[in-house]
Amino acid sequence: MLYCFTFDTMKKCVAILLLSLYLLSTTEAHQLLKLPSLVQHYFQHKAENNNLTLLSFLNMHYAETVVYDDDYAQDMQLPFKTHAENFCVIAVPSLPAPKFEMNIVVTPVVKQTIPIINDPSYSFLSTQDIFQPPKSV
Repeated sequence: MLYCFTFDTMKKCVAILLLSLYLLSTTEAHQLLKLPSLVQHYFQHKAENNNLTLLSFLNMHYAETVVYDDDYAQDMQLPFKTHAENFCVIAVPSLPAPKFEMNIVVTPVVKQTIPIINDPSYSFLSTQDIFQPPKSV
């Protein structure tokens, strides 16, 4: 039976593939691909010592100091024991920031004089012009 991919499922598959490739090449997630060697190495130790638990195996290989014994080469192939030497670093090129110029325009200060009335007969407090009794015509 031939399974036909729809456009949406193809987009999802391509997105998962590209995300997986990105994560495996730019992070330490590629170490997870070494998990089968961890299981295989655990079963080798379990065959030698039947009382060995998974936690004691992890403690022996990751928490304790490195022991240079017969299976040192296998120990170094376990996940998260070595760092990737061919680690891919992605540098995103960016455009330089645009030049920012600010032109300051100096406007001349205009002194505006307000005429002051110095007439002693005129008073702003004088109400005689405003309040007068009604006049008959």
